[in-house]
Amino acid sequence: MMDHDAPRPDPLFAQAAAWVARLEAADCTRAEREAFEDWLAADPARVRAWAEAERLHARAAALREDPWLRAGARRVVRRPPLYRRPLFGAAAAAALCVAVGVGWAWTSDGNPTLHTYVNGGTAPQRQVLEDGSVVVLDARTTLTARFGWRRRSIELQQGRMQLQVAPARQAMRVEAGNSTLRDIGTTFQVERLDDGRIDVALLEGALEIDSRGAEGMRRPLRPGQQLQVQPSGRIAPPHPLSLPQAEGWLQGRLVFDATPLPVAIARMNRYTPTRVVVDDPALSALAVSGTFGAGDQAALLSALEEGWSITRHARADGTLELRGKR
Repeated sequence: MMDHDAPRPDPLFAQAAAWVARLEAADCTRAEREAFEDWLAADPARVRAWAEAERLHARAAALREDPWLRAGARRVVRRPPLYRRPLFGAAAAAALCVAVGVGWAWTSDGNPTLHTYVNGGTAPQRQVLEDGSVVVLDARTTLTARFGWRRRSIELQQGRMQLQVAPARQAMRVEAGNSTLRDIGTTFQVERLDDGRIDVALLEGALEIDSRGAEGMRRPLRPGQQLQVQPSGRIAPPHPLSLPQAEGWLQGRLVFDATPLPVAIARMNRYTPTRVVVDDPALSALAVSGTFGAGDQAALLSALEEGWSITRHARADGTLELRGKR
């Protein structure tokens, strides 16, 4: 039977595997990490090869393959007379416990503490994470993070963030909905939309996106590109990054460039106490363009009423419904 997880015997994978091993080394230097980033960014195929090598490396570290545990088990099996000598038997049991403990620590990554970061305000908030990475949380954004000695991981629970990943020998894994992003030292933005779609924009470095679901896919992303992952797992083809959009929300502006109306409304809702909903299916395909101050809901609603013939209606709970004029 063919082993689909076995590494492909090609030079590119061999280079990637060598980098994985080198980055895991305790004496890996900053210059080597920078050289790795340059190597990775030069070709999307290298990103795919590195992701495969890193994934196989993690699997090889599973408990059943831990050499200390297997050696400890063999040591106990090959010396049956030890049960007559309690002192040596206790020593063997202790050695096995140490091996199990080391194996558990290796596979569990030391069980790192879960940290939660929440921006409940109405302005972007900058945070320095435990590993030195810098994240900017958009309004009403929540993320969780774990930093172990083998890997780093972040999950975007809701909202939008920009992450500048601190270079390290451990890869950074970012989870957002049905998507997983892998990188070493890059700057990118991720947004979870209300309908389950994920927007990803890469400012610098190299990034690979995996998706789950019926249409699970994998795709690399180059600097200056952005893409969207559908709830089904389908990854839309990358397209050029809109720098005004990417930089605008960091500076208190919302820039819409043919943005679907529900997305534009959801982004504005992060900054205002009054929630607006699109109650008319006919409006869902409407594309909105323009620049508005973050939180200037009145200006956006006025523009919609004047330019797109949209009306607003207040519900009993204070929510505003948008409908098309009939």
